[in-house]
Amino acid sequence: MTYSRTWAATASSTATEARVREVMKNVFADITGLATRGFITHERAAKWRDDLTWMLSDEVISSFELQLEAPGRSACGFHYAVSDDGSLQEASRSGGMQLYAFPDGTEAELVVSFRHSLSDEVTAEIKARGWTSSAEYLKGEKTRDRAFSCDGYGLVRNRVGDW
Repeated sequence: MTYSRTWAATASSTATEARVREVMKNVFADITGLATRGFITHERAAKWRDDLTWMLSDEVISSFELQLEAPGRSACGFHYAVSDDGSLQEASRSGGMQLYAFPDGTEAELVVSFRHSLSDEVTAEIKARGWTSSAEYLKGEKTRDRAFSCDGYGLVRNRVGDW
């Protein structure tokens, strides 16, 4: 199941489809790690990649989280914040998620935060892609982990929850 939540819009952006696709290489490596560990299916990983690429390219979301729920543990995950003001120049390598620390039976979910004032066309596309259920981000302090950028556009990955 996929979830969504609404958030505020930004004024200007350095987002281009080429920059988003470059940054998404690292994000998709993270998502593929979830599938490799069996926390999601490879089909779901591909859908998340496609949906996130569209949402980021069309500037539909301001952030998203990969949330992990392990049996007997409180949820934790990774919060990815969009940086589209040209200031992000850090280009970390993907990985480093320490997924081996989670037991079999762990499940992953993707939660996105939509920007306000979406057009009717964008809203229809969101619904067509199945992003209609309400959800909330994880509670807790965020700890900067890595950043992925291309020409000033990118995502800052933070750990959130009890690690």
